[in-house]
Amino acid sequence: MSLPYVITILVTSGDPDGVRVVEKSNWTGSGMVFSRSDLADAVAQGLSSPGVYVLMGDDPDEAFEAMAYVGEAEDVGKRLASHQNDDSKEFWTDTVVFISKDAALNKAHIRHLESRLIGLAHDVGRVRLVNGTQPPPPPMSPADKAEAEGFLVEMLAIFPVLGVSAFDKPVTHEVGHVRYFLSGPDAAGEGEDRSEGFVVFAGATCRVEETTSLSDGFSKLRSQLVASGVLVEEDGVYRLTRDFVFKSPSAAAATLLSRNANGRTEWVDGSGISLKRHQIDDAAAAKGVS
Repeated sequence: MSLPYVITILVTSGDPDGVRVVEKSNWTGSGMVFSRSDLADAVAQGLSSPGVYVLMGDDPDEAFEAMAYVGEAEDVGKRLASHQNDDSKEFWTDTVVFISKDAALNKAHIRHLESRLIGLAHDVGRVRLVNGTQPPPPPMSPADKAEAEGFLVEMLAIFPVLGVSAFDKPVTHEVGHVRYFLSGPDAAGEGEDRSEGFVVFAGATCRVEETTSLSDGFSKLRSQLVASGVLVEEDGVYRLTRDFVFKSPSAAAATLLSRNANGRTEWVDGSGISLKRHQIDDAAAAKGVS
């Protein structure tokens, strides 16, 4: 079981979408999160230190896919400014930077962190990396490597809080999560209700023909899933080619059933108990209500 930890986020301009400084208790590192349009403001607040950074954005060629670039620099602000004229970074909309508050990161540290992050992103496969091959980690003393790995652990704890999943390996089944099932004409699937959304597992089948009750929004979602290869037609049905996170149980149910559906009642566990019933019972148990 993971231990709780404290993260503080300073909204430097009072704009929650502006530059945010992120720090973790008992850690000498510091993160900064900002959009590409706020780069000048971020640099003005102090990004001349050595550090690592991740540029993120949507993949223009693939619906539901993200792109990322991992980099390092001894002067992060200057390096980021140089990317503004880089055509290969046109996808870039959001930025996460990590530096050390006590100037403890040296060139070897940041090269090691860059290499490790690129390797993790490649292994996880959640984003399309603009980086080419993974650069080899630099020669380091055991002490320096231990420091860099410790810094990495803290970064990996912060990324998910910021909504960055590029370095999180998807879990086919999470311990403690209820497995839910759904079935209908030419439709069947299994999934779990998680904090990031409702996950439907690869292999689920979806009815091809859309009913008149299906809303335009869900119809568009299905079309995008087909266009991106997430849904592929096989033997008269659509089949989900990989685990996919839907924004809600209802979006997942409507996609599979090809009609508008209340996902909280359509998804049931192995005993036939609905997701809605589980949510009601869990809330009651948390409050001590029988």
